[in-house]
Amino acid sequence: MRTLGTLVNPPTDNPKIPVWPYVIGLAGGIASGKSKIIEKLKTKGVAVVNCDRIANEKKLRKVAFADDDQPQQLDQSAWPAVLEAAQRRIQELGEEGYRVVVMEGADLMRAKWYQSCHQLWVVVVPRDESIKRLQDRDRITAAEAAKRVDSQVSNQELEAHANVVFNPLWSYKHTEGQVDRAWKQLEEFLDTRN
Repeated sequence: MRTLGTLVNPPTDNPKIPVWPYVIGLAGGIASGKSKIIEKLKTKGVAVVNCDRIANEKKLRKVAFADDDQPQQLDQSAWPAVLEAAQRRIQELGEEGYRVVVMEGADLMRAKWYQSCHQLWVVVVPRDESIKRLQDRDRITAAEAAKRVDSQVSNQELEAHANVVFNPLWSYKHTEGQVDRAWKQLEEFLDTRN
């Protein structure tokens, strides 16, 4: 619990990414609580690029969950175009004066979009909690919720690539504290950048 919201892996410089704006990739499974983290980050003055909106994920989601082979087709066709559009938007936001931009989307890990970010922040909750939240949110059966949760990147894989890990399993105040810690460390880090 003490490491939540702290830098668990230091970021490495990527010369292929513009220095500014500083891009945080935010990933997490379905019903993990990413939206609450984003709400809090917006109060810090970040801009958010939602890759799902760019990809019109509502149409693609039915396809992605219907067939195990379909995500490969999305990888080859839609994902590069989505990343390109997201990067254009990030550049525009930087020109508008945003210092930090959060890029988020359901496929951030699978599509490897996080490799175009300066840091990767992830949101994880236990599998059973994700299933319960998804059932409550979407009014679906446990089996349907489990199928969706299990079709996504595991918490272990998310954590293996993460610079910062959040777990919003407890109160909103506790989650806010995690975000505040991460933001304070980020501000200190950004003050040292050229």
